[in-house]
Amino acid sequence: MAALSADGPQLDTRPSGVSARSAYAMTTSTTIYANSLVGVNDAGFVVPWADTANYEFVGLALARSCTRALLSSPAEQVRVDTSGVIIRSATVAAAVQGSVGELVYCATDNPADLVLSGPSNVGPIGHVIRFVSAGVADVQLFTPGEHLATN
Repeated sequence: MAALSADGPQLDTRPSGVSARSAYAMTTSTTIYANSLVGVNDAGFVVPWADTANYEFVGLALARSCTRALLSSPAEQVRVDTSGVIIRSATVAAAVQGSVGELVYCATDNPADLVLSGPSNVGPIGHVIRFVSAGVADVQLFTPGEHLATN
């Protein structure tokens, strides 16, 4: 698959406990889509998740698509669910019953691109918590703190 180019479909998600939401400032020349995976770059701005060195995973974008084209002040803010969302019946390439407990990775901002083997520049963003069928599983995304602890 590829990075999102529009708001993603509403995912069947369940928070892992108390929902935690944060707002992050956007970098310039960036568009963040609703229901996309997002991270923070080394300058502290929220960015679409990608296989890019120094990105730290923070969660799932909540707001409808948002673009920051110019360096404006204050920076556009994006609301992000940082609670460790559970994505039900997620497509996870090569998922089998034995994948329960395995780490999950993604090289794009698209939750449909989840895989069990990692890209080269970023660490895991969650783990399989339930097998549904071949290539389909429930995935719990990491909170920002969990992501930092695993990388």
